[in-house]
Amino acid sequence: MPMPIRLEVFETLADDGAPQLLSPEQIEEIRLNAYERGYNAGWDDAGRQVEEEDRARRAEVERQLQQLAFTYHEVRGHLLRALEPVFEALLGTVVPVAARAAVVPMVVEQLLALAGNATEAPVTLRVSPGTRMEFEAALDGLVLPPLTIAESEEVAYLQASIGFDAQETQIDLAAVAEQLRAAIARFYLIQTQEVNHA
Repeated sequence: MPMPIRLEVFETLADDGAPQLLSPEQIEEIRLNAYERGYNAGWDDAGRQVEEEDRARRAEVERQLQQLAFTYHEVRGHLLRALEPVFEALLGTVVPVAARAAVVPMVVEQLLALAGNATEAPVTLRVSPGTRMEFEAALDGLVLPPLTIAESEEVAYLQASIGFDAQETQIDLAAVAEQLRAAIARFYLIQTQEVNHA
């Protein structure tokens, strides 16, 4: 035989155990208290949910920022590695050609400065082997002090030496090219260290 259903009793019992009915005011007070407790519980749950969502959003933003920072360093590293052969090609081809093209004009500029100072002392221009004709062609027709151009084994490629009155001026674009090469090497060394520490 099935068990009878027992329902909760919402009546208060008198001292003698007999059921006592609640007044409408008491019922309203119970209802208001239940509503207030439910409202507060819902408010607390909503606050906790908002805090949890905020924490989750902050964690996601931090994760994405870390990924962006990693991606930035990764892209920068790839870009620098891709540019390294370009710099090497510049140092190996463009810089020597540019330096070679600049040696003669720099020598002419120095010699014209000597001429402007009205020096009458003989000037000796020592150039690297195989470049004498190039300097003679550039200096042809210019008003200069008495000038002797001599090729010398002691003068390297991209160098020239102007001597007069026991003074000597060195033009050394090979050293400039080497300094440029060293500066680029230092730059890459610093970048590699920064990427390794990132």
